[in-house]
Amino acid sequence: MFPFRRQKKSQDQTPVVISWRWRWFRRMYRFFGGIFLLYLLILLIGLIPVNNDFEPAAEGIEIFISSNGVHADVVVPIQTDLIDWRESFPEENFAGNTSAATYVAIGWGDKGFYVDTPTWADFKISMALKALFTPSPCCLHVVMKSKPVSDENMRSVIISEKQYAAMVQAIQGCIERDENEKLIFIPDASYNQFDAFYEAQGNYHILNTCNSWVGWVMRKSGIKTPLLTPMPKTVYLYLPE
Repeated sequence: MFPFRRQKKSQDQTPVVISWRWRWFRRMYRFFGGIFLLYLLILLIGLIPVNNDFEPAAEGIEIFISSNGVHADVVVPIQTDLIDWRESFPEENFAGNTSAATYVAIGWGDKGFYVDTPTWADFKISMALKALFTPSPCCLHVVMKSKPVSDENMRSVIISEKQYAAMVQAIQGCIERDENEKLIFIPDASYNQFDAFYEAQGNYHILNTCNSWVGWVMRKSGIKTPLLTPMPKTVYLYLPE
C-alpha cells in the first residue's frame, strides 16, 4: 500500500504545480500586456501636434531632418549670419579635412550605444535593451558633410532666422561644457574622418530616444511636430512632403 500511496500523492501534486505555473504566466502576461498598452497609449497621445500655426518661411534658412529606421539627425548649414558651427566643432576634432563641407548633421543619443557600435557587427541586443530601459548618459554625434538631398529618410524645410536662432540655442543648450565653457570632445570615438563625438546632457530611454531629441529641437524652433516622437520617422508626421 505504501508505494501506491506515494504514487497517488505525486499524482495529486501535479495539477497543483501546473495550476501555479499557469497563474504565474497569466500574471506576467497581464503585467507586460498592461505596460505595452500604456506605452501604446502614450505614443497615441504623443501624436497630438504642437506649433499648429507653423508655415515654412518664404525666405530663410533651409534645414533638413533625417530619420531612418534607427537614428535621427538635424542637418543645418555650417555657416550663416547667425552662427558658424566650426567655432563650436573645431577642425582639429576631425581626423579628415572638413573644409569642403557645407552642412553639419547633429544627433543625440545613448553614449554607450553610440560609441561602442561603430558598425552593425558591433551591435548587441543587451546593449540596445540597456539603452532603452535604463536611463543612460548621452553624447552628441556631429558629421561634417555636403548639402543633403531629400529622400524617404530626409526632409527639408525653410525656417525663419528667428526660428533658426531658437534651434541653435536648443542644440547648444544640451551640450556638456567644461569649466572654460568649451564643449567636451570625446577622443577615439569617431566612425570615419568626418565625424566627432561630444558629451551631452540628458538621459536616453524608451521615451527619450534620438528621434525624441530631434522632435524636441523642432518644437523649440516652432516647427509643427508631434508632442512626443520616440519612434522612427514620427518627426516627419507634420512636415511638408
